[in-house]
Amino acid sequence: MNDKTLISKAFEAAEKAWAPYSGFRVGAAVLLEDGTVICGNNQENRAYPLGSCAERVAVNYARATCPNVRIVAIAIASPDSERPITPCGGCREVLAEAVRAQQGADIRVIMSDRSADEVREAMAADLLPWAFEFDGR
Repeated sequence: MNDKTLISKAFEAAEKAWAPYSGFRVGAAVLLEDGTVICGNNQENRAYPLGSCAERVAVNYARATCPNVRIVAIAIASPDSERPITPCGGCREVLAEAVRAQQGADIRVIMSDRSADEVREAMAADLLPWAFEFDGR
């Protein structure tokens, strides 16, 4: 699957976001190694800390339903952003955990502005170079 198609799926997911408080809709589309695409969108809550970002919804759903299939890429898009949308710090930690602890291979992060004219790409490990580590299992 090419990046434009994955970005398009992220935009489709954003249209279904529950964002009545901020009005800022975000969609994410996760591409798995087997070609499966899993989408998510932001889900706000009146108690703001209880909401979920699009990236976490998509990544956690992928990990819950396809735990043995590697995540290859994630596209993030918002029809409400003039700049390419980047993952928040919490989402960067979730991506880092998927890379380090679960699959051992990096994830391409594709970030788009609202028109898909400007697209940025990074590797998840580069977005959070000193991710949280805990060795005391």
